[in-house]
Amino acid sequence: WNQQMMKELGGAADYYVVHNYFTPYKKNISPAEVLHAADSVPAAQMKYVTGCLAAAGAPVKPIAMDEWNMFASGNMQQVSEASGLFADIVIGESLTNKYGLACRWDMLNSWEGGNDHGLFSAGDEEGVAKWSPRPSFYHLYYLQKMQGDRLVGVESSDTVIRAYGSTFSSGEANVTLVNVSSMTRTVQLAWKGFEAGQRYYWYTLSRGDDNGAFSRRVYVNGKGPAGVAGGPGDYAAIPAWSAPTAGGIAVTVPAYGAVFLTVEKKISL
Repeated sequence: WNQQMMKELGGAADYYVVHNYFTPYKKNISPAEVLHAADSVPAAQMKYVTGCLAAAGAPVKPIAMDEWNMFASGNMQQVSEASGLFADIVIGESLTNKYGLACRWDMLNSWEGGNDHGLFSAGDEEGVAKWSPRPSFYHLYYLQKMQGDRLVGVESSDTVIRAYGSTFSSGEANVTLVNVSSMTRTVQLAWKGFEAGQRYYWYTLSRGDDNGAFSRRVYVNGKGPAGVAGGPGDYAAIPAWSAPTAGGIAVTVPAYGAVFLTVEKKISL
């Protein structure tokens, strides 16, 4: 019906809308499967939609993924630190595949034993106050804090590291690194067409040791939550780790963890 609708529109649409919940409905799947869906679905969906447009002879317009999350359930996947990694990759792949908009569903929902799409707790989760941020909030917060305003290409020789690069109009460079494996990785960074300044800064987000592969806790530069879930309450005041660029730029990305890194620009005197 999509193709017929597009023909009937006659090019009148301003944009097209897609929704996607990425993983099989209510299936209890592993972190690797969750993250593979985040990595592969945006490109497949864009290919499908643009193919429908071409088949219908319809003009290409901006495509908005105005509702996304996961349907994985049974092991608190939706409220876990892995859901934060999932969010990092979905945003990276949405940018890479040129979506005009990508909106996560949703702000507040209901606990349902951990099958909760809410970015914040609704207060119906034992031991967790209403509006407490979930791990996905922390991932999206630091992604936004450290990401530039222009996407740039990244080449990675490590098949378990998902990397997304950006630059700031003010000159700095950024890379987001997501480890989709159960092994810690050390990543050495090199740059093309960019002269690094004196220092680089980063935040490392890692999971806790609760609930097996789907921890409800997230740690930011080693600081974690006071309670059973979420992350540090003083997240906005946590300083970035920093090191000089003179010895090279390298970071450790925890198993099923992420690093958000920004490098100073070189200042010519």
